[in-house]
Amino acid sequence: MRRKWFVSMMLVIAVMTMAAGCGKAPQPASTAPQRSIVDMAGVEVKLPAEVNTVANCWPSSNQIMITLGATAKQPAYFNILKTESFTWMQYVNPAIKEKPGFGSGSTVNAEELLALKPDLVITANANDAEAFRNAGLTTMYMMFNNYQALKESVLKTGEALGGNAVTRAQAYVSYLDGNIKLVQDRLADVRAEDKPTVYYLDGQAGKTAYSTGGSGTMQEEWINMGGGKLATAELFQGMNKEITPEQLLKLDPDYIVIGGLNQASAYKALMEDSNLADLKAIKAKHVYRVPQGTFQWDRFGSESALQVVWMAKTLYPDKFDGVDMKQMTIDFYKNFLSYDLSSEYADAILAGKNSPTGL
Repeated sequence: MRRKWFVSMMLVIAVMTMAAGCGKAPQPASTAPQRSIVDMAGVEVKLPAEVNTVANCWPSSNQIMITLGATAKQPAYFNILKTESFTWMQYVNPAIKEKPGFGSGSTVNAEELLALKPDLVITANANDAEAFRNAGLTTMYMMFNNYQALKESVLKTGEALGGNAVTRAQAYVSYLDGNIKLVQDRLADVRAEDKPTVYYLDGQAGKTAYSTGGSGTMQEEWINMGGGKLATAELFQGMNKEITPEQLLKLDPDYIVIGGLNQASAYKALMEDSNLADLKAIKAKHVYRVPQGTFQWDRFGSESALQVVWMAKTLYPDKFDGVDMKQMTIDFYKNFLSYDLSSEYADAILAGKNSPTGL
């Protein structure tokens, strides 16, 4: 009897213990260490202690990933980077062609990104950033439109990626600051009234001679830094603007510079437009294509550090005697993109060609 009583009591205690356990609040799962970074939109983003995988949805930021030595963190690439428009980037980073792709055209959906299981998503589209976050993806918005913001974006990207990317970001910013100072020092004695007017032809679409931009853009900034005056600054604000033939003829700029992915087509449209044949810049042969390498020098990528010097040397060649843009380009590729650029390839980049044999 005593033995039966003991067994019965033990069973009662066991049942009571289980019941008590069921009434307890569940213990929180252990969480990995996190850190916070404020992105370019001012949003505080919680990141894991280590970011090992990145889905980068902004073409120019993919080029910055090369600059920061962080391409090994990318399990897949935005499909637009696999097109002919980004041949130079593919040369420098062959993994773009070798690894899987995501996205269609300029769009990416959250489902594709979730399948990649990235620690971090980078975008320059504010609507996408919100949609990705709503889908549970850790996302940083990294868009910028001036050189100060370029530096901030590179530093924040380096901080997010961690490791050697931090020091590489700092080295890049120092290099950019050095190029800006070089230009400022050599142009210090140029009077405002002597600065030439420059029409920026945006060849991103490449269909017309009348696509341009206005004030508050990177294009205005590097033209101003380079000792010029943006011809359309008082007509427009921002990018993606259209000017009329009459407006352009009235401006009659001293120089025309053509940037964008399809600048070859834009150059052709300009030179074949009989309405513009009497423009001062065309008559004086002051029409230049902006260099483009792993990304176009006239916008957003790290090679914008070279654009400031290129613009200044184009407008004031005598003041930049001894500054070899070809050697600067070769050195930049070696030091910041870890790529040995040939003399032939450097010539093609400086000519604005989108590939060694491109237009």
